Amino acid sequence: MSKFLLFIQTHIRVISLYIISIVAVCFLFPREGKFPYEFQMGKTWGHDDLYAPFDFPILKTQQELDAERDSIIRTFATYYNELPEVAEQQKRLFTQTFNEQWRSNEMYEDRNRLLQAVISRFDLIYNRGILQLDENAGNQSSSKQIVIIKNNVARNYDISEVLSPRDAYELLTSGLERTMSAENFSALKELNLNNFIQSNLTVNTEITNQTRNEEIARISYTKGVILSNRMVIERGELVNDEKFNILSSLRYEFENRVSISGNFGQIWTGQAIIIIMCYVLIFFYLNYFRPEIFRSIRRTSFILLIMLLFVGLSCIVVRNDYLNLYTLPYVFIPLIICTFYDARIANFTYWVIILLIGFIAPNGFEFVFLNFVAGFVGVINVKSIYRRGSLLRSVSFVILAYCLAYSAIVLMQGIHVMQIDWMNFVRFAISGTLVFVAYPSIFFFEKSFGFISDVTLMELSDTNQPLLRKLSEETPGTFQHTLQVANLAEEVIRHIGGNPLLVRTGALYHDIGKTNRPEFFTENQSGNHNPHEGLTPEESAKFIIEHVNKGIEIARKNGIPQHIIDFIPTHHGKSITRYFYTIQQNKQPDVPVDRSKFSYPGPAPFSKETVVLMMCDSIEAASRSLKDKTQESISELVDNIINYQIKEEQYNEADITYREINTAKQIIKNRLMNMYHVRIAYPKENK
Repeated sequence: MSKFLLFIQTHIRVISLYIISIVAVCFLFPREGKFPYEFQMGKTWGHDDLYAPFDFPILKTQQELDAERDSIIRTFATYYNELPEVAEQQKRLFTQTFNEQWRSNEMYEDRNRLLQAVISRFDLIYNRGILQLDENAGNQSSSKQIVIIKNNVARNYDISEVLSPRDAYELLTSGLERTMSAENFSALKELNLNNFIQSNLTVNTEITNQTRNEEIARISYTKGVILSNRMVIERGELVNDEKFNILSSLRYEFENRVSISGNFGQIWTGQAIIIIMCYVLIFFYLNYFRPEIFRSIRRTSFILLIMLLFVGLSCIVVRNDYLNLYTLPYVFIPLIICTFYDARIANFTYWVIILLIGFIAPNGFEFVFLNFVAGFVGVINVKSIYRRGSLLRSVSFVILAYCLAYSAIVLMQGIHVMQIDWMNFVRFAISGTLVFVAYPSIFFFEKSFGFISDVTLMELSDTNQPLLRKLSEETPGTFQHTLQVANLAEEVIRHIGGNPLLVRTGALYHDIGKTNRPEFFTENQSGNHNPHEGLTPEESAKFIIEHVNKGIEIARKNGIPQHIIDFIPTHHGKSITRYFYTIQQNKQPDVPVDRSKFSYPGPAPFSKETVVLMMCDSIEAASRSLKDKTQESISELVDNIINYQIKEEQYNEADITYREINTAKQIIKNRLMNMYHVRIAYPKENK
């Protein structure tokens, strides 16, 4: 069988995940043609001379459309209904008041003629129309034209032709003053004629809005046509406002024609190739540089899920005009991946996702550049996502990076300050703020994919945790041992690389099984009583080895994550209880010893963290039995134990180098000498 077929057979499940993810993304991608040229405002046209491939209309800019719409809103004619009942009501009210006031005043002559004169003036002003100008001001425009509906007939009027209540009063009184005696006019004024002047025109909101909306709907979105084969732009020509608008119009028409033509097969093929290439980049990167992740279904699924989630969201946003890509928290991708993996995987995966989305994003290059900068800034500024200050600082820098990069692009394009889309800055702020979702989502991903984060490790390493409190109360000697081992292991990992918080937490729980029979372990014994007295070496070894399986059982019962449980069986690996094994050999030198009865179940350590814990656990325990704690004795002890473990092939399954092992030796030696206050022996001077 060829190597290729063997590779496929070995990793068939992982490859299936990639295929499923690729198919899902291909399905989500919008079936749209892409304009074959990139261009930016303020930059020169770097392609060959461009001629119009077909007739296409020049689209109006959004500013032009907004200006036309605003002009219609300002100048449209408001519709009013005439209310004839208002005039009739006010005339009846006046007649009643007039008759009551002058009933006993016989000194006035021609009372009926006087009443008819006033009524005729009322008819005059109400026929012209009385309008309260501030009435329903929100529905009125600044136009000088209005439309009045009388008896279901609409007629246009100039605003000056209708009367305000004050104008109506002046017209009424001035006309009466000219046609009657001063005595009669003075008597009429006592009736407070202003009380009988009411507005008889009211806004017809329904017809007004309908007419205004119809006028807005008739706005043309184009302002001319570019004929086929006409020069659009020359090579090296500056893309100014006019050229940018023409090129944008050509791009819009080109992509619409490709989509309408139904050539989906060609579009789908191109998109599928691009998507496959992006996934192949992730595939080979993990295979060559992170094989432990590549071989894991669970860990690979997490990366592919993040890719599918953000590509899918981006496709949905692109299809909806009321949403914008810049509001999506893309920086969430590297931050959440970095929480469970490392910065290199996080950045590489993030860049591939951004490149993939760039093929569907408007102004793809600008989109990729902005998110490339923001993502890089986000990762290098967050040391630990569980530190709220670190996350807040990272989000602040991300928003700042977005704004600075966008401002630089705007300045380079020569866009006038009035034409800048200031809403983008708001979108950047929304995107950065949504990154805070990364913190609560950690719990979801941990439970779904079996991960462990620094947040969980911080909680587990708290010595007030029930299991650790039990360890300190029931096995105080073991508890002190675990603290010393945790400090040693953490210091070593900091220097050779790894997760210090993980190894520290694992060290605190690695001997949790000793709470089952604490008296069988030397560090917990007090006085002269030793429970091993009277037991055979095999029985003693059984009780000692038992703490491993009991530790795993206790940890699982208390919901300790598997990442921490792994430290329990690996801290002894497949080594033997050498003390009791040697006693058995000396007791019956002529009888072969069954090594399996004195061996720990394993497995051997399989990571740097578990290897370091094995080193530190064995060395710290052995260092307590040193009678003379000197530089030479400590150094010899460390070398002997680590060399013996290497000889026993305890480190073979872990990715650790001899250089790192030697570094670990030196760090452990230095820390033990500090713990036991050992002074360095200075060389004697020659006399």
